[in-house]
Amino acid sequence: MKKFAIPLLALLIALFIACSDDDGGTGGDGDGDTEALRLEVDMLAQPSATDVNVGWAGVDSVLVDIGATTAYGINPNLGRQNVILKAVVRDDILYIRAKWHDATANLWANYLRDVDSVTTGNFEQATTTGEDKFLIIFDGQNNGTERADCASMCHVTSHHTTGGGNVDAWKWLSTKTAPGFLAEDEWWDGSDRTLDDIQVNTYVYRENWDGFGHQPEWMHETGSDYQEPYLYLEDVVDYNPLANWEYNSRIPGYGIDSTIFSSATRNESSRWNVTGISEFDSTGASSAWTWTVVFSRALNTGHADDVNLADLDSVQIAIAATHNDAEATTTSHSGATPLWLILKP
Repeated sequence: MKKFAIPLLALLIALFIACSDDDGGTGGDGDGDTEALRLEVDMLAQPSATDVNVGWAGVDSVLVDIGATTAYGINPNLGRQNVILKAVVRDDILYIRAKWHDATANLWANYLRDVDSVTTGNFEQATTTGEDKFLIIFDGQNNGTERADCASMCHVTSHHTTGGGNVDAWKWLSTKTAPGFLAEDEWWDGSDRTLDDIQVNTYVYRENWDGFGHQPEWMHETGSDYQEPYLYLEDVVDYNPLANWEYNSRIPGYGIDSTIFSSATRNESSRWNVTGISEFDSTGASSAWTWTVVFSRALNTGHADDVNLADLDSVQIAIAATHNDAEATTTSHSGATPLWLILKP
């Protein structure tokens, strides 16, 4: 058999071309998009899994302008402001840290209230009381020129894509997911915003309402003495209408399963493979109060409804925040034009 030797120069050229042709994600790394921000990941930092401040001190940030135009949404409470974004890739895990101003923390979404000043234990749902939210969406690598641009998704189609493909959406909720240290994962297409697949009984939050009996499902084991906004399922007992309830007594609207975060099988459910640790800083004047949330997820989860980030140089993302978003009265969010997350600086 005749052997062919490849000249060294030709080999080096071929290797250079191959390396230069690494998958940069849909639209490359934004070099041609001169108006877009670029957030480069830090490859050396070691963020904490439980503290939003540990490991981030030396990481570069970008300021993302939310609420600047009606095309991307302006929440009347949050208005226009800068969100401080930082990103880290460590041990094949992507971490994104977001910090923004919010004058109040809404933790009692859909809570249950004793509405009868005469008869004890007569509860109703406060469906107009909401929670704070933060959303990050990623181009699913098949969404055409729309990519992660939520101006067309959120404000034209009500959270549907228009680019012919998908976006991966990470959604942190101050009442439902924050106490479980997770964020909810969604996969949007051209017809709907769909929650990712879930295993049986892996619900981080469960509504605390018996629709047939028109009463709470659970109460804290200490009964009416418990006044905290988060009700963990390991601390509940069946609701007792005679437990010394007083007029305007509150019971949290959701039961939280805190065991899913540390479960060895959590990543088998694509809905809960994004963590979301958070902190509300209420020191000083209310004008300086902030939420800080750190999202994290494996670059490649192996799930079809999660965008695979492991092979990408970059991906287009967009963010949005909202305040007191309720079940019965959905509020507008303050959103931003897309930016490029540079995964391989």
